[in-house]
Amino acid sequence: MDIKHSTGEVAIASVKGYIWFLCLNIICCLWLVLRVFGGASIPLDAENYTLPLYGIIGFSLFNALVTWRLHDRINEGLYQKCLPAIVLIFSAFWSVIFFHMLNDFQQPTIAMVALVIVLLPATITFYISAKLLTLFIVPIIATVIFGGFISPMVFTLLQSIAAVIILIVVLSARYILIESYQRTQRSEYEKNLLIKKLLRLANYDTLTGLYNRHSLGEYFARSTRSLVQGKKSLFLIVLDIDFFKQYNDLYGHVEGDKCLIRVSRCIEQSLRKDTDAAFRFGGEEFVVMATCDGPGSALSIARRIQHALAEARIPHKGSTVSPRVTMSLGVARWHPGMTMEALLEFADKQLYQAKRDGRNRICWERQKRE
Repeated sequence: MDIKHSTGEVAIASVKGYIWFLCLNIICCLWLVLRVFGGASIPLDAENYTLPLYGIIGFSLFNALVTWRLHDRINEGLYQKCLPAIVLIFSAFWSVIFFHMLNDFQQPTIAMVALVIVLLPATITFYISAKLLTLFIVPIIATVIFGGFISPMVFTLLQSIAAVIILIVVLSARYILIESYQRTQRSEYEKNLLIKKLLRLANYDTLTGLYNRHSLGEYFARSTRSLVQGKKSLFLIVLDIDFFKQYNDLYGHVEGDKCLIRVSRCIEQSLRKDTDAAFRFGGEEFVVMATCDGPGSALSIARRIQHALAEARIPHKGSTVSPRVTMSLGVARWHPGMTMEALLEFADKQLYQAKRDGRNRICWERQKRE
């Protein structure tokens, strides 16, 4: 069974292992050529034997050149589709070489050594894809096992047993490589999960799921950078649940946490997806950052939050302004050069003004009240 990445089958032709495989093909073929022509006499059929060797050398050089030029090119996908045919061509070349080696040159020992040299690099390169490895190995092993029976001068039984042993070694090596790869993949997956978990703990409030106070500064910096050259404005809304201490005293902290979660959902559903963000600032206090065309849009967000909270109808017998949970809101507008601390301080002033005016209301710049 092929092993899959999350994005599909591994692109074998784009990794260094494939180049290594091509280079070993060239080296092995050159070694065999030297063995033939390095002797005192050259067999009459040496040309039939060496032609496939030269074919592998040329084909390997061509594929190495193509693979080297694949990076960042749209033809990589096409080459990947052609890879099974390329592997089968390599296998056909080697099958012809082994056939001549066993039947014409009568060299079963050298053939077995060459078989190991050829199959082990192929296993290391193609182990991740059972299809490619099968296309390469099966024709070669079939030639070695059954090709020798054509010539009665070769010890075919010993040759066949050796080929089967080599095949078992290759399959065992693939199993070990797959097991190692799967462990690596699991470790990488667990590491990524841990990183995501740590990032979530660092940037999100564990109770409400909103952004936490730590991430407020980063969001503010990104938002202000994008607005320096733009026509829109950044608004900050500070929200505080009215008489939340009394709520906790009356209903208990477990119900208080449930109340915070319900309030956070009311805030979230009132925001626009791409331009607004909600943060739990601490305790019963929340912050909303919104990119708007003007104060009217920011005030509309604040009103939607108030309306959503009213629709939630969360009981609050400890409140003196309403039998339901309510919020006071302060709205401030960011101006170029203003720090986040200054913006928060200005929004807090509006919030305190809303509380002084009786709570359950919105106040914004210069103590203008809703």
